[in-house]
Amino acid sequence: MKTIKTTVYLNASDYRKLKSLAADEGRSAAELVREAVAQYAARATEREWPRSIGIADSGDPHFAENYEDYLDGFGEEGLEDYFASLESDSAREDSVRRPHGLSE
Repeated sequence: MKTIKTTVYLNASDYRKLKSLAADEGRSAAELVREAVAQYAARATEREWPRSIGIADSGDPHFAENYEDYLDGFGEEGLEDYFASLESDSAREDSVRRPHGLSE
């Protein structure tokens, strides 16, 4: 791990506590500071995932790996009927807007 030297100013009381904790744990004060900074950085940059992630279980441990197989052809069946219904809805709306026998 590459390290970079930096200077940190602590108030006297915090420094005494840090030195005491380091001595009690048999570690250096610098090691405790590095650990504290790493823990803070990890917490501060944690991504909060939507609560919906992980609420369902397909029962298939390889579901994510095989998603393309599961989605193959999805949404293709019935598209002709769907588009035909859109066209007939549009035609009905046009006939409602224009009285019969009148052109634009």
